[in-house]
Formats: sequence, C-alpha cells, structure tokens
Amino acid sequence: MPQFISKLQHNTYEKGEFSDEQPRNLNETIQLIKDFPWDLERPLTDIQLTGPSVTIQDDDINYLKLGLYFGGKFCIYYLDKDNHLYEYHAADIDAAEKLVADFFNKTLDLSVFEKHFFNIGNQPHFITNNFIYKVKPSRVFMLIALLLVYIGLFISFAASIPSDTPFILYPCFFILIIGGFILYTVFLAIQNRSLYLQISRGNNLFYFGKDAQNILAYEKLNIENIVIYENNDRRGFRLDFNKKIEVKFRNGDYLIIPNILISSYDFLSKFSGKLGIPVIYSSSRLFKRR
Repeated sequence: MPQFISKLQHNTYEKGEFSDEQPRNLNETIQLIKDFPWDLERPLTDIQLTGPSVTIQDDDINYLKLGLYFGGKFCIYYLDKDNHLYEYHAADIDAAEKLVADFFNKTLDLSVFEKHFFNIGNQPHFITNNFIYKVKPSRVFMLIALLLVYIGLFISFAASIPSDTPFILYPCFFILIIGGFILYTVFLAIQNRSLYLQISRGNNLFYFGKDAQNILAYEKLNIENIVIYENNDRRGFRLDFNKKIEVKFRNGDYLIIPNILISSYDFLSKFSGKLGIPVIYSSSRLFKRR
C-alpha cells in the first residue's frame, strides 16, 4: 500500500503553514481525517483555500486537500502538478473519504470536479513554507549596485554643471541626502545580513538568532509587548527601511528585529488577536541608537 505525505492546517495557520506532516498509508490518512476537529473549527472559518484542512501529496506532486464548505459540507480541492485546480463539494465526511481512497488508488474521477480557469497563486496554499526570514544576498548586491550607479550619476551631474551656476548647492545638497539614504540602507543590509528569523502565525514558538549557528527559541505567550519604532523626519516622512521592532518579554529580555529582515506589518500578522499582546507605536530619529 502506498504512503503519501499528509499534513494538517488549522484555522489559526497562515498560507503555507502546516503541521503533523509525514508519510501515511490510506488507513492512517483516513484516521487523520476522522480525528481532525472539523466541528470545532467550522464556526470560526472563512471558506477559502487556506483554512482547516487535511492536505495529501502523492508521489507525482499532485495534491488533494479536504477543507470545510457551507452547510456542513466539505470542499475537496485537487491541484495537479501542472498547477490546474479542481474543486468538488462533498455532502459529508464519508463522501470525502471515498475521494481520498480514489486518490490513493489513482482512480480519482476529475469529471465530477469543477475546474478553475484562473490558476494564479494556487501552489502556496498547498506547498509547505518554512517561514524563514533572512536578508537575501541578492538584495545586498542590488543595493550596492544601486549605490555605485548613483555615485556615477552624481559625478556626471556635478561635472556637467558650470561652477558659476546660481544655486548649484541646492540640487547637490538634495542629491547628497538621497545618496545618504541609499548608503545607510546598504549599511543596514550588510550589518544584518546574517540575522535569522523563523516565525509563523499558527506556531507558538518562533526562532531568532544573530546567525544560523546561534538560534534560540522564544514563546509568543511570554511576550509582554511589541514596540514598533517608526523613523520620521520633522515633516512626517516615513523612512520604512530603518524601522525596527522591539519584542519585550516578561522576564525583562528583549529582541531587536530590523525592518530590513521582516516588515512590521508582516511581523504583526504572525500573532493572533487571541494572544492579546499589546502593540506600541513609537517614533525614533534616524541614526539614533538605543
């Protein structure tokens, strides 16, 4: 009897987040479906591709995903290896389990499924994401290249303007400010290039370290508050690249997570409102060190 990879997704999980992922045979997969808390999670769920479900992957990288549907029914999604998505609404769990058996036996009848004509963005709902955040080397190289191009353009611009041109200092000063922002962004990218963060919405644990060899686990339930430091100039201009996130724990420890690693919006999305963690927004000046 073949063993296919199966995994669970609960209503607190985000797209690409799964748990209990391992190979199982048909009987073990059916038992996994029976043990899933469908009735408990049904009232709190929107009907969509990401939600309470059991996802099964065969040896050919085809997926069958059992999720919830209206009226006590179940929605069965089939995604083939060519990214074609099909959908079927099963009347009850027994009908859904029969389709699972057909999937294992390679006898699944797609003629009863409704085929989706727009197949953009389907795979992330089925494929497991590791939710690891790092400063990508390509981003560092891109910023350095941008800085070099900027320096070249600035030199060309400055050389083309006669020295007796009125108000020449004004455009030069403005260009230098822009160059300073680019240079500081490059500095941040290089300074934080080894940072490691692994965090997802449904997992109470997250992992952070100055590099991949020095990673510690932290519990979301031990967080006292989260402070988002926003760098604004006097006119209120928001310098998003220099934001930072401070995670304060009840024991007095804290973490500083720069925005160049993960945006404050994405970071806050990793915390369910049920956790009740206070979020504080604070202003801090550019180049100010805490």
